[in-house]
Amino acid sequence: MIISIPLFSTELLIAAALIGIGMLLVPLSHRAGVVLIGAGSALMAGVVIFTMPHGLEAPSLILFGISLVVGAWMVMIGLRKPS
Repeated sequence: MIISIPLFSTELLIAAALIGIGMLLVPLSHRAGVVLIGAGSALMAGVVIFTMPHGLEAPSLILFGISLVVGAWMVMIGLRKPS
């Protein structure tokens, strides 16, 4: 079986850039870093879920669905107003 995930797609490069910039930004601003890492994770998971080859939908939905939910949760927590 050949898995054909587009490793050099524009969307995945943007997701990798968001995650990398978020990691570099964490020492300066935790909130901005968490938002960028979460946005990159959610974008990466969404791209992989929608480009998964036929026959691997169920395992990829479980694995990358968790990444999508956690990435969205990180964005929500980062954008929430402090108490």
